[in-house]
Amino acid sequence: MAEQVFMLPDLGEGLEEADIVSWLVAEGDRVVLNQPLVEVETTKATVEIPSPFAGTIAKLHAGAGDAVAVGAPLVSFDVADGAADAAAGNRGGPTATPAVRKLAKDLGVEIAGVSGTGPGGRINADDVRAAAGTTAPNALDAEPAGADVDRIEVSSVRRTIAKRLERAAATPHVTTFRTVDCTELERLRRELDTSPLPIVVATLSRTVAAHPLLNAEWSDGAILVHRSVHVGIAVDTERGLVVPVLRDAADEAIGAVAAEIARLADAARAGDLKPDDVSGATISMSNTGSYGSEAGTPLLNPPNAVTIALGAIRPRALVTAGGAVEARPACTLSLTFDHRVLDGAVAGRALTDLVDRLQDADALHRLPR
Repeated sequence: MAEQVFMLPDLGEGLEEADIVSWLVAEGDRVVLNQPLVEVETTKATVEIPSPFAGTIAKLHAGAGDAVAVGAPLVSFDVADGAADAAAGNRGGPTATPAVRKLAKDLGVEIAGVSGTGPGGRINADDVRAAAGTTAPNALDAEPAGADVDRIEVSSVRRTIAKRLERAAATPHVTTFRTVDCTELERLRRELDTSPLPIVVATLSRTVAAHPLLNAEWSDGAILVHRSVHVGIAVDTERGLVVPVLRDAADEAIGAVAAEIARLADAARAGDLKPDDVSGATISMSNTGSYGSEAGTPLLNPPNAVTIALGAIRPRALVTAGGAVEARPACTLSLTFDHRVLDGAVAGRALTDLVDRLQDADALHRLPR
């Protein structure tokens, strides 16, 4: 018999670790190829990992509730001598996670020349910083002496959210705002018995055709403009903020958009999102009005160049075309953009076009139902 060690694979874009929810096997159990081994939770989804071997479970390297780093030992098997290594791509794990590779690039460090001190020789962020001659103190390493505080341990979900927000905040970005007269939007949503969000998403996805840089990203000094419109929809869950993706939004009718948003939100709150549900967003949307916020300055959802926030729709005093002041339903739209990709005038024209479409009864009624 030979021992094979299976490392935790990379389960999604930029993820560095996952929490063990429950083991589906025990030490000493015999398993077959692709038998479910363990259920793990990441910031993106709760997934089962299948066995890459047929053999006997020799050791479980972590327990329920533990956080395991990508590339760290997950489970060891006793397998027959000469058995094919069905997980050859995972043996020894990746040299470094995508986030660590990006840090190395940002610091000008050649990743191949860095010695890893993590599990299985994995390169971590401290290794990269040491190679670059910099340090990054960890605020969690020290607690204020004698302070009257309650310590809340940070989950892998919260850590991943924090890292993504730090990355977003490091991007040169600007937020611009417009007030929307929602009279026609409200009329249509009542007619269709839906919330405003699907109508705004359907309108936004069609506005992109006239303003393609809304649907772009910055990549190594080049601007990548996506042809398909995949809208990331921010969803508040007990586990934290999750951004599932509504695919090919420009091809969908309002009813289909509403149904898919509902499906994704339900799956996000239940922790049942699949990897395909949370990858590939090209532009992002946040409905801050759902919790009463009138306006906000949303951060970007890297690598997207644009995030739109929809504020609460409430009566406001608006000046009509005839100069009269009327109380009408209105909201604030916020557009945060990566200034490397869009200039202010380009973003402003795109936001104005979106607002005009949302205020135009004919434009709204031309949307497929």
